[in-house]
Amino acid sequence: MMFSLNEKKEIDLSKNSSEELSIDKLTLWLIRLACIFIIIFFSGIILGLPILISLAKSQYTSFSIGIRELLKSTLEIYLS
Repeated sequence: MMFSLNEKKEIDLSKNSSEELSIDKLTLWLIRLACIFIIIFFSGIILGLPILISLAKSQYTSFSIGIRELLKSTLEIYLS
């Protein structure tokens, strides 16, 4: 008897909460759109990060080679 009363109360609570949480269509579509943009943003970061790292590595390599050549040429000029 007590268990059946508790079940009825839980059912009543779930019915009341579902009626109160009705969201209008515009808000629902804005939430969906925001989720899509968040997914696109983070997937762009995840996919773009390795490309950015490889570009930075190649730029660092070419910059360090250029600095090395510059130092070598200045030392050759001043030592000769």
